[in-house]
Amino acid sequence: MIRHILLWNYKPETTPEERARLEAELEALPDHVPALRQVEWGPVVGGRNQTFSHGFTMEFDSMDALAAYNTHEAHIHFSVPFREACSIQVVSDIEVRA
Repeated sequence: MIRHILLWNYKPETTPEERARLEAELEALPDHVPALRQVEWGPVVGGRNQTFSHGFTMEFDSMDALAAYNTHEAHIHFSVPFREACSIQVVSDIEVRA
């Protein structure tokens, strides 16, 4: 299994309404992208290094499934305005072994 992890901060000018719209789209992605098994997200409540306000994890069966997600129309529709709304994003993909 592959876990796709993203931490982010919104830009100060990203309105609460835009944040809510993007978060609703994030939650709906598994309904539109068959390769995406699960998405979980929420506010960051702690951390030892750099501070981020929000994070999500996504689960995929394989790297091929993640690649299919990356090129899926629903992901592109979500990710372009999401990137514009964020001041910083950090992304990592891990292979879950246990």
